Amino acid sequence: MFSKIDKDIAKTGISILLDEPFYGHLFSHLGRKIQPSEGVSLMVAGRQPILVVDPDFWDSLDEPIKYGYVKHQLLHLALGHPFRRKDFQHQHVFDIAADLVVNQYIAERHLPGKAITLGSHPLFVKWEKGMDVGYYYHKILEGQKQKDKNSPELPPPNDSHLRQHNNWQSFDELDAAQQRVMEDSLQNNIVQSAERTEEKLQGSIPGNLLRLIKEFKKGKNKKLDWRRVLRLFVGTGNKTFVKNTIRRPSKRYGSTPGTQIKKKQRLLVAIDTSGSVGPEEIQLFFNEINRIHRQGAVIHIVEADAEIQQTYFYNGQVPKEVKGTGGTDFNPVINYANRIFKPNAIIYFTDGMGLVPEIVPAVPMLWLFSSEGIKYSNSDWNKFPGIKIKM
Repeated sequence: MFSKIDKDIAKTGISILLDEPFYGHLFSHLGRKIQPSEGVSLMVAGRQPILVVDPDFWDSLDEPIKYGYVKHQLLHLALGHPFRRKDFQHQHVFDIAADLVVNQYIAERHLPGKAITLGSHPLFVKWEKGMDVGYYYHKILEGQKQKDKNSPELPPPNDSHLRQHNNWQSFDELDAAQQRVMEDSLQNNIVQSAERTEEKLQGSIPGNLLRLIKEFKKGKNKKLDWRRVLRLFVGTGNKTFVKNTIRRPSKRYGSTPGTQIKKKQRLLVAIDTSGSVGPEEIQLFFNEINRIHRQGAVIHIVEADAEIQQTYFYNGQVPKEVKGTGGTDFNPVINYANRIFKPNAIIYFTDGMGLVPEIVPAVPMLWLFSSEGIKYSNSDWNKFPGIKIKM
């Protein structure tokens, strides 16, 4: 049943790609999960936003409405609503305001019954179109203060459409570094999607999103600052340990040595040593590994081509040679991480020239593809699990 639904969701994605290419390309970057949930929603899994679809709910929808539900979530994501929600005091009001924004850009035939729109409540009909979530949020609060006893109530928090925002709680739980990594990756995906559909952007997406895209490009951020993403990613996988110190007295006992709580990152760093990876790329990989090492990470190196060639803890010294030069298979490294080493996170340095892995990583994963490796346009790019960065 689930595979049938997954194919049906992909079919909806193709319809969006044909009708509105920007959203279709953005959909291609988004992971999916089918499970009992709140209709069609967004949540965080493996430090990435994914689309979560309830199978029974999906089966109950007509084709045009399926299209609308997916586009609805793509708009929320592109406009950063799940990330911004925790910054607003009244989350129920924010949820309504966010739906007022995105539903303006969905055709009426794609909207489900009783969708929250500017025409769905007497309070909303007087407001300007095309404004951002902050505008509608404050308008709702002002309207609630001024309403009389005969004014109709706002959609309640348990409204079927608003309940689909419940999974946004997973975005609220991100720490600052995790959020920056995710937002940087999302920004890159938005710019890529825009570049592929440049001539069709005007008039097809919200003006504030169009301004954001232009802002990204103006700063020459067409390519993600991959070193920044790497630094932030490394900073989110921590292992706590206690260090004795003679410089700080124990606060509890007033004696020395005291203790300090330190954090170290426990990382599995894989190096692709297959025949398609040249010595210059290997050197670049180790340059970046050394940067990670200087941040205080515990780094377990895995050299692998079609199989794991050798493993060792990195001590700051680059080995004189690496082992490999065979074919490429990414599965052995992920299997080793899942079953044996069990790190906080995986970083894989590679050219990406191999079959997409079938094994799903049990921890967050970052792929760093060399500049001469797999291209953004390659259909396999989005199939690699985790965050993907071009060096």
